[in-house]
Amino acid sequence: MTLPSISRHGMDTPPGDDRLGEAIVYVAERMADDPGGQGAVKLNKILWWADFESFRERRRSVTGAVYQKLNEGPAPVRLLPTRERLLRAGAIEMKGRDRGAGSPEKVLITRRPPEPIFDEEDLRYLERALERFHGMTGKECSDFSHRASAGWQTVNKGEVIPYETSIIDTSPPSEADLAWARSVAVETGYIPA
Repeated sequence: MTLPSISRHGMDTPPGDDRLGEAIVYVAERMADDPGGQGAVKLNKILWWADFESFRERRRSVTGAVYQKLNEGPAPVRLLPTRERLLRAGAIEMKGRDRGAGSPEKVLITRRPPEPIFDEEDLRYLERALERFHGMTGKECSDFSHRASAGWQTVNKGEVIPYETSIIDTSPPSEADLAWARSVAVETGYIPA
């Protein structure tokens, strides 16, 4: 199956890799002092959270990236070619291993500030995602994405995760929700009183 590399995801025109690249630079720069580490797995989860939360709330992603299911969780399809372009241009550098994540992921370090291509709303979603995963290791971020992404839970490895799955709440029902469901089931005769 061929994965689409660019999608509009609520944008007027397909963004290409520029927005994804600048988001990588922005997030890598902001993660520099994160006590949980700054590895590639964590960066993927921050990008995913920002894009899918943005789409859930305003029907438009931050980067326009297409995400796929990988073992470690959602990741942009064009992440590797975009990251390679940034490495060749000297915008980022990869060093060592993120020992706190328990995985062999590389640490991204920025070599230049991001270009100012995001509006205030885009930056708000990137900042919220950075805050959400602050202090977490790559493994913790990955585990969280497995629980929180209905799309990741639904598709097969390597398949595209639809942005529309961002509206599905994966949290377990509350006791109040369960009590309401029981009362409706009794009321309608599906279960005995």
